[in-house]
Amino acid sequence: MSATRRRIAVAGISHESSTFSLHRTTLADFTLLRGDALLDALNLAATVGAAVDDVDWLPIVRATATPGGPIDPAAWDAVENEIVDGLAAAGPVDGVYLFLHGAVNVFGRFAAEERLARRVRETVGSDAVISASMDTHGNFSPELAALVDLACAHRHAPHIDIPETHARAVRSLLAVLDRGERPFRAHVRIPSLLPGERTSTVVEPGLSVFGDLLPSIDRWGVLDANLWVGFAWADEPRNSAASFVTGYDEASVLACAEHLARLYWDARERFVIVSDHSGSWQEALDFAFDAPQSPLYISDSGDNVSAGSTGDITVALAATLADRRVADSGTEFLFTGLVDPVSLAAAVEVGEGGTLERAIGAQWDDRYAPPVPGSWTVERLLTGLAATGDEETVTGALVRSAAVSVVLQAQRAYFVRPDDAAFQTVRLPGLAWVDPGGYDVVVVKNGYLFPGQVADAGSHFMALTPGGTDLDFDRLEFENVSRPMFPFDRDFEPDLAPTLLKEVSS
Repeated sequence: MSATRRRIAVAGISHESSTFSLHRTTLADFTLLRGDALLDALNLAATVGAAVDDVDWLPIVRATATPGGPIDPAAWDAVENEIVDGLAAAGPVDGVYLFLHGAVNVFGRFAAEERLARRVRETVGSDAVISASMDTHGNFSPELAALVDLACAHRHAPHIDIPETHARAVRSLLAVLDRGERPFRAHVRIPSLLPGERTSTVVEPGLSVFGDLLPSIDRWGVLDANLWVGFAWADEPRNSAASFVTGYDEASVLACAEHLARLYWDARERFVIVSDHSGSWQEALDFAFDAPQSPLYISDSGDNVSAGSTGDITVALAATLADRRVADSGTEFLFTGLVDPVSLAAAVEVGEGGTLERAIGAQWDDRYAPPVPGSWTVERLLTGLAATGDEETVTGALVRSAAVSVVLQAQRAYFVRPDDAAFQTVRLPGLAWVDPGGYDVVVVKNGYLFPGQVADAGSHFMALTPGGTDLDFDRLEFENVSRPMFPFDRDFEPDLAPTLLKEVSS
């Protein structure tokens, strides 16, 4: 590390916004970290090492929220303006570590992250080096590639490498500053838009395609190499897969970027649902009663809160309660993560052991099924982290009707073990955890299973249910995605020639 001290600002906003979701994300949904709290959360000394000691860190603000519907414009503008104003007040900086996602949608707008990056670039000037960390399930557009010097995406899905991705972005930033020379950047827009449930890196072909990133870096001697799959549940012109390579040899970065783009494109037809078993909800129930290895985890994938759906869709719950086999078989069902703060408040009021006489669910989204009526026994009130701070609060209630138990939640939160490897550095506000032991079937409102769920599950079924994250694209209305685009279009040959960038846009 050079003896010269560097001034590096840290700022960003991260959210995954489904434009097919009726939910709206407000400022209250975001966790805002500033100052030392922001630096503590990144824990750069542990992940990057002693090199960070020669840096004057300028933490501005980092905003994160559970995936949901499009962001309220006033909420986005408040955070964006705080970032830009904070950078302006900080004075000249050598670099910016920009914490992004790639799947943000602001209601009524397109390309929100590109706008933020442009305003950041205009504020800090063309001499400052901007390094972004991003999610594989985001979009890395040509415009964004022209605005940043470096960008690092997760290499694993589920994202067990979140701290490492942040560290890569910072290490690359420091290395470029030490060298005093901007790297070449090669970008390829890959006209493919596939969901994470088809591109997980724990199975083929994702295992091999993303597994080729590190060997490609070594083969071509580049600084870094990345792939994005795009965000499948937002209807924006920018949405697509992409490859992006940085390095100091022009020919090498071009060759590496094209290789990775071609590798991803050639595997497109082999990216299929990652579960061994998938189908409609009725097929999921048939599978459940066919004695699979217990416990069976069923993904209610169309209402996937980890990708932006509302978490309150009742199609699966209503169909299960209406199936006579449930009571006759003695099969124990646990439906997790049903978002209904009003019913939760009512459960708190009647208390443990009390009876809740009301219809639950479908508070945001009743397009596919209405609230589910019933006489629900409140078995237990559940506690977890509040939305802000470290204090605990009531986050859910376990209620039961016949052989079906339901976890009512105050907010959209993943049903994962608190120590799940995919969330090792992420707060889990709103988590309403119930030990799934003793249940035959556990229904979760996510798509592919997270590592802790995989460890708990005896078998898995991906239910292709309707909602804001529907895996059946024929049931979604895409109007703005640029065409041709796989899988909407299949009979075309893409242009996978990389675009070479050296200077940055301003």
